[in-house]
Amino acid sequence: MAGGKMKNMISLKDQEVNVGRQRELDLVKGFLMIMIVFIHSFQTIAGAEAAESSVHKIMFALFMPTGACLYLFTMGFGSAFTRHSQPKDMVKNGVKLLFYQGLSNLCYAAIMTICFNIRNSITGEAAGSRELYNANLYSMLTFVNIFFIAGMCYLVLAIYRKLNVKLSGYIISAVIVGIISPFTGLLVSDNPALNWILDMTFGGKGETSFCFFPYLSYVFLGYVFGKVIRRVPENEKGNFYKKSGVVCGTVAVVWFICCIVLHPGIEGFFNYMIGQYRVPGLAKVAGSFCSIILVFAIAFWIMPIMEKWKFGYNKLCYFSKQISKMYAVHIGVYWVIGGFAAFYEFGVKGCLILSVIVLIATDLIVQGYLIVTDKIKSKKG
Repeated sequence: MAGGKMKNMISLKDQEVNVGRQRELDLVKGFLMIMIVFIHSFQTIAGAEAAESSVHKIMFALFMPTGACLYLFTMGFGSAFTRHSQPKDMVKNGVKLLFYQGLSNLCYAAIMTICFNIRNSITGEAAGSRELYNANLYSMLTFVNIFFIAGMCYLVLAIYRKLNVKLSGYIISAVIVGIISPFTGLLVSDNPALNWILDMTFGGKGETSFCFFPYLSYVFLGYVFGKVIRRVPENEKGNFYKKSGVVCGTVAVVWFICCIVLHPGIEGFFNYMIGQYRVPGLAKVAGSFCSIILVFAIAFWIMPIMEKWKFGYNKLCYFSKQISKMYAVHIGVYWVIGGFAAFYEFGVKGCLILSVIVLIATDLIVQGYLIVTDKIKSKKG
């Protein structure tokens, strides 16, 4: 009886009745892509002063409750809706993303090298730029980003799907990962190769950009949320998001305030968030999960307003649909700038202005790519 009341309270049906595209997801992912571009300007072309600026630290700290974990959450969410949800399909997607990780690294390194050498052939080599080039080249060749995490997470989801793990198993797994991640993050080795593997798996040494194991929590929770939404009728989603948004929003605000109180000042809050960004503990997982649900609810509530602004709404939907291509391309555009500028250290204003330019350039490059591939496909057809 109690279970039936709870099910009615949150508008869940016995059957999956909402299996179409979830439009709020498009708004969330589209806005996420814009924020990623802005954050990465401070992580690629910024000088020390800009990287240590309050603008960067505040932007990063405010964005990190969602950020990369939102990307993985939506990946898990989307896996509950995709038609290609069999274990073999997920393995295929996972391997493909791991290949894209290696390919993108080589492309970034090549772009950086070509642009840097073109600049040197025209203006001569700037003092100190060779050392910066070597450091950035090494960084790009060993770069581990969202493609690696997503690829590994797809392989884990394939195993879970093959074993027919129940939703409760995904929830339990998310909690377990959140509990043990801070401890597995302590794993390091004196062997450089093994240490690199441990680092990109658990985040111990802190040299790779990402580590995949702690982010499994968000993928598992995203999948569970996707399965829940499939049982919420479209005409009842407003009520569902009202209730879940209020509850999760309250938890998210309390968690956020606690973080600020326990880690006072911009510097303290930033240092806490950047540590939790790499290896989130259970509190960060819970706080980010509630923040993400709140963001989904807000996106659902503002959707009627956004739909009236055709350009903005269509652009966010486009960014969402092409988020993997946008993500891959925009980093390369930053390294084009870095190479031609001989790794000049841009300030805060420069980073913000170039973020807009990079977003526009990335958009145009992806559109051009889609036009060319569509023409090739039509000729083959």
